[in-house]
Amino acid sequence: MTETHKDNNSAQVMTYLSLFNEIDKHFDKLLKTEAFLPYNDKLKQIISGQFPVSRYVRLFQNDLKYFWELRNHISHGLKMWEVMYAIPTQKAIDKLQEFVDNIVNPPLCIQFFKKDVDNIQLVDTVFSLLQKFKETHYSSMPVYDGVKFLWVITERWLLHWVSQQVMQENFINLAKLPVSEVPIFSEKNDFVFVSTEINIYQADEIFTKRRRSGRWLDVMFITQNGRSDEDIVGIVWDKDVALIDDFVV
Repeated sequence: MTETHKDNNSAQVMTYLSLFNEIDKHFDKLLKTEAFLPYNDKLKQIISGQFPVSRYVRLFQNDLKYFWELRNHISHGLKMWEVMYAIPTQKAIDKLQEFVDNIVNPPLCIQFFKKDVDNIQLVDTVFSLLQKFKETHYSSMPVYDGVKFLWVITERWLLHWVSQQVMQENFINLAKLPVSEVPIFSEKNDFVFVSTEINIYQADEIFTKRRRSGRWLDVMFITQNGRSDEDIVGIVWDKDVALIDDFVV
């Protein structure tokens, strides 16, 4: 074996061990443990727990167990005989790098859902609100009084309210009626504000918990610190959960 070949093997081994160590240390951070805990036990706790990456780790647990076993073969050979009997392939290194990226540094929602978000003002007319629903294809619209966020009005609720007025023969002029005349109503608190630091696993978890509780979440607004008094810089709709699920899977 040439020296160059040995150097290449050593570089691959060191890269592999370094990447695996990133995942191992991140599990320690998630579990908030300073005492020694075998990797397999950490994996079990992450899988059975409610951590931001639990679902992703659960889906790829067999791969992560395999890479742990490969790490052991490499480490034991080096420690006991100072010989590299197991050399990770570039494919194994690339896959492990993918796991590091998705577990240690999961992508943030803002990376996928950053956009200018339209809104409606109290002084705007109900007709203009209906137009905005049509133009933007939003199912919910944030309502503001100047720069102050007030509430969210859904297209479903607005159409329901307008229909009620017609059935009661209250033929209002939507082109003149200001939004301020529409009763404040938000169905089951069907919106949340989250910060730009929230990652896709955490967003998926929020939507999933809402579905399980029977309290449907229609929209997630992204602001710098997750406060409603900040500019909305991104938006995630309930229909976007399918896109998030595809990434998680």
